[in-house]
Parts: sequence; structure tokens; C-alpha cells
Amino acid sequence: MIKLYGYPISNYTNKVKLALLEKGLEFEEIRTGFSQDEEFLQKSPMGKIPYLEVDGKFLCESSAILEFLEQAYPNSKHLFPSDPFEAALVRTIISFVENYIDIPARRLYESIVEGKDIPPETVKLTEESLRKGAKALSRVVRFSPFIAGNEFTAADCSAFATFQIINDHIADWISPNPLFEIPGLQAYLDMMMTNPNAAKVDKPKSVVMKALKRLRK
Repeated sequence: MIKLYGYPISNYTNKVKLALLEKGLEFEEIRTGFSQDEEFLQKSPMGKIPYLEVDGKFLCESSAILEFLEQAYPNSKHLFPSDPFEAALVRTIISFVENYIDIPARRLYESIVEGKDIPPETVKLTEESLRKGAKALSRVVRFSPFIAGNEFTAADCSAFATFQIINDHIADWISPNPLFEIPGLQAYLDMMMTNPNAAKVDKPKSVVMKALKRLRK
């Protein structure tokens, strides 16, 4: 039995969860936050989520987990194209989403998780970084209808999970949302929400995010 350790407002947890659901793999979801406790670090050395347990062995880092799932379960749905160029495009989109969209947006996450005030200069820097990342991403995405082409791929797992988290609260600081400078993004997210597995991932995330916002007020 596969065990997924993570939390619903972690886009990296949701990235892996969506991959597991799309591949039709049976798994147990165990809610846990990040930790620096020694016992936790034995399973996830940086203390991050998610991590995966398979047959008593532990694996961390969401991209490594998706690569593992692709190779370990070859008879399940493939999330990386067989064509080398197309597979590289999927990995490129994941890299753009996570390095140039997610990382800058995390400058604002502290207020949600820890209730901290965000300095105006941090908001400005974040907006500039997100706008630059959005312009770069718009040059590689396809939205036909999925983000890397006509098939659901690992890039959709990353993009959907990341954009949904950011869009939940970015309007508190930045409006209009610079991510929607990516042509076709809103239609893509609307389409993804018609996917039953994506909806299963989004629902618990939305519940927790709403609870956090109530606590912040």
C-alpha cells in the first residue's frame, strides 16, 4: 500500500495526490505538516512535505516521487509522454511553474500560515517576479486543452495544484492577478475543475484555506 504524507494546502502534496489519482493507484492519505523532528527527518531529510511510503521505504521531493510512480507502475496511466521532446516540455513547464511562479508567491504565504504582516516592498517584488514568470510560462504552455498538449501529464499535476493555491489568496495583496496575463489560463483552470480527480484534490484544500482565512481575520 502506498502512503502519502502531506497536507491539503501544500501544492506539492496536491501535485502527488493528483498524480496518484490519475494513475488509478490505491493509496492512503495521511495528513501531516512539515517538521524538523528527528523522526520526521529520517523520512524527509529537509523536513518537507510530501513524502511517500512504499513497502516501508520512504521517498521525498515531489518531482522524484512522480518519476518513481511513472517507472514503478508502468501499467498505470502515463504522465510523461514517450516522445523525448514532449517529455522534456512537460518537465520544462513543471520547472517554470515551481521555480518562477511558486517560489516568488511564497513570499506572501507567511501571512496565511504564520499570520505575519507582509511589507509593501515584498508585495511589489512578488508582483514583479510573478509577472515575469507568467510571461515566460506563457511562451511554453499549450492549453490544447491541457497545459502541455492534448493529453493530461505531470505538468497538469504541478500547474493545477500550484495555481489553485496561489489564486486562493493572492488577491489579498495583488490585483489584478498577474498570472491571468497568461492567455488561456482561466479557461484551463475551469476545464481542470471538471476533472473529478482534480476536484477531489481541490475540495479539501479549499476547506482548509477558508478556515485559515477566518483565523487570520
